[in-house]
Amino acid sequence: MKPLLTVVIPVYNVEKYLKRCIESILVQEWKHYDILLVDDGSTDHSPQICDDYVKAYDFISVIHKENGGLSEARNTGISHAKGEYVYFPDSDDWLESDTFIALAEALESQEFDIISFNREFVKGEEDAIVSEPEVTQVFEGKDAFVQMLKHSYITGFANDKVYRKSLFTDHNIQFPIGKYYEDLGTNYKLFLSAKKVYATNQKYYHYLIDNPDAITKSWNEQKFENMIGFYKEIYYSDAVRSKLDSSELEIAKMFFVDGMTHSLSSLYKSNLYKTYPKLTKSVKKELKINKLKFQQKLKLPHRTKYFLYRLGLLKGAFHLQHILKK
Repeated sequence: MKPLLTVVIPVYNVEKYLKRCIESILVQEWKHYDILLVDDGSTDHSPQICDDYVKAYDFISVIHKENGGLSEARNTGISHAKGEYVYFPDSDDWLESDTFIALAEALESQEFDIISFNREFVKGEEDAIVSEPEVTQVFEGKDAFVQMLKHSYITGFANDKVYRKSLFTDHNIQFPIGKYYEDLGTNYKLFLSAKKVYATNQKYYHYLIDNPDAITKSWNEQKFENMIGFYKEIYYSDAVRSKLDSSELEIAKMFFVDGMTHSLSSLYKSNLYKTYPKLTKSVKKELKINKLKFQQKLKLPHRTKYFLYRLGLLKGAFHLQHILKK
């Protein structure tokens, strides 16, 4: 019987975490899924772990390929997925055991192009997930995108969403190969292509932040360029601006300014603003052009950093932080 959902798990040198991720899928009570492991050229014991699971379960398959990065691994999974829907957990993270059963009605209705839930940042298995009182809503795709821009419980991550496979194939959407922050550069296209989105604020996903290989554990020029570039793409692209009214464009502006504030703060925090002066200058230029009203500033997730920037104190604050650490 054809599965309704294909769980695509990109795998790259995660022998320490992979079993926990796979087992968190296997314990799900709702069973209308298969698992596709995409081994992206791992050089540790991850390929053997994948093969062992394939031998043990007839609904688990694996693709072994040369290393091409997370986006390419996800795209490979999409092209080979058997399910009507696809889901992309990261291989160092894991799910709550009741995730699929909680989402079963939305999945089985096949009404929705995107099914969005929520996640908790954790440092280990001892960190429990605690959700707010349950809120579920149904949005048109554009309205769900605006909720993401508002930093609501609809996040910009891909690993807390189930997508209809045809969203990718029918609209020629792929995760951007060779780039970091691929979720940022993809989700807005998927939301704007979606007709109907189911969203719940309930937290089912454990997002591990103590992995030393995580993207923000070290910075380089490409990471900054990709992050800044995707924020600009979302804010300035005609594909976005043509679909938003004036009030929604103001929300997009706040999202963009918050992203630029985060980018500038990361340049200062990593002490790389001198190494990448052009990037630093371009971010500061965007912040100068796109000034916010006072009430808008108060709604920013990084509002403290933004206020410090506007007061000319942001760089000094991180410089003082470096001194205190020494």
